[in-house]
Amino acid sequence: MIPDLTNASAETSEYYALSEEIRTAAKAIAGPPRPMTHIEVLLAIGMAIANERKAAKRGER
Repeated sequence: MIPDLTNASAETSEYYALSEEIRTAAKAIAGPPRPMTHIEVLLAIGMAIANERKAAKRGER
């Protein structure tokens, strides 16, 4: 099942644009979701903030 992609990131949209067969194979290879370490969470948040600032400077927000 493909979720509503209205507000999805480009990566999420590209992933769901792949065939179901490829998505299934990717899930099998990646395995179950893993919890993130604290530094991984900080990195993800920091990257999101940096990307938002870059978008704002380009006038996208």
